[in-house]
Amino acid sequence: MTVPVQGTSRRVIKSGDGNQEAAGFPDGPAFEPYGFLLDLVTDTDSEAASLRRLAVAASVALTQAMGVQVDCTAMLVAGHRAPIRAANNGRAAGLGYLEQELDDGPLAQAAAADTPVVVEGAAASLRWRAYQRRFLDAGYGEVVAVPLRLDPGTTAALAFFAPLDVRFDADAVSHARWFARVASQSLKLALEVRSVRSAGDNLKALLESRTSIDVACGVIMGRNRCSYSDAFGMLAGASSHRNKQVREVAEGLLKNLPNGTPGTRFEL
Repeated sequence: MTVPVQGTSRRVIKSGDGNQEAAGFPDGPAFEPYGFLLDLVTDTDSEAASLRRLAVAASVALTQAMGVQVDCTAMLVAGHRAPIRAANNGRAAGLGYLEQELDDGPLAQAAAADTPVVVEGAAASLRWRAYQRRFLDAGYGEVVAVPLRLDPGTTAALAFFAPLDVRFDADAVSHARWFARVASQSLKLALEVRSVRSAGDNLKALLESRTSIDVACGVIMGRNRCSYSDAFGMLAGASSHRNKQVREVAEGLLKNLPNGTPGTRFEL
């Protein structure tokens, strides 16, 4: 069945060197993970790569908290684009894409309802029956999905998969919610960085395109002793006649110059 979970918790987390340290993870709205961000940008070349890094980090966090291997799938939906999914391994990834096949799942529900969702392996509602069979066949005993809070128009969620005979108790769900807060801030920053980079790349391409047109117009002006408007009109006419963009016609003209295309360089 699907279980919304609330409350606070304090549990013992196993650290990487085998020692144990106590850590509290309050669920109250006043708690925010200030000063703790995940690097989801360095050495990643796409949103999917950032999402996979997030899934790996989430898997490590819950594995340390519960003392058993916990896998994770992450989902990101930005605007009207198709969902992006990533996981820490292929087995968890398969269950992420199962949601696409079923057009439903705990990731989608958690993101839409903005609340944690637990799907138990022992007893699932009719809605989750097909999903339950698949995650049990994959060797998982229970699933908990938590939403990430991003900018309007963008939704995301993490789904954690526990081994057979392991259950997500209130402590584990509380830790998943705590990690979701960290993940929300980290993913939001990564998406903003990628947006700025994309805008810069687009501006650079626009400037380079405009430069090609201007240089080509200069060549035409020199050859025909005409104005810039007349030169651009000639390029536009050739563009229409050849069914090509003005930039493509300009670049073709420059490539045929005796010394080749003049270089352009922009540092943004």
